[in-house]
Amino acid sequence: MPDVSYLAKYPPFKSFDGNDLEAMGLAGVEKAIKKDELVFDEDSKGDSMYVIKSGAVKILKKVKNQENTIAVLNPGEFFGEMALLDGLPRSAAVRATGDGELFMISLEGYQQLRRDKPHTALKLMDIIIKVLSNRLRQANKNLEVISFWIE
Repeated sequence: MPDVSYLAKYPPFKSFDGNDLEAMGLAGVEKAIKKDELVFDEDSKGDSMYVIKSGAVKILKKVKNQENTIAVLNPGEFFGEMALLDGLPRSAAVRATGDGELFMISLEGYQQLRRDKPHTALKLMDIIIKVLSNRLRQANKNLEVISFWIE
């Protein structure tokens, strides 16, 4: 079981106590990544989310056959969470900017967390919803700026 106590120092996970952290550790595995490694590709099957333990990743979106960086995520941030919610193909690609380590929670691990530790699963879902809401608000602001320049 990976030691995920480091999660508690990051704002989204501050509400996690020792029991929550232990449950999270049982729900996932750690994965080492190398510089420029593709974690997953856009449109690939999604079945897990990742929390960045160390290093950073770029979120990449293809537009007119050109790969564009739409975000850079750092330790304590997560990505791939939509796979736990909708099971649809990945909406973007993710590439490591340098060597690092990720904590990966598969759909199966999340479902086990829901069965065994529903309180912790609910806390995790609350975090995911808040982050998705913030990301949607930012996307709306970006669209507003883009539409201003198009008109």
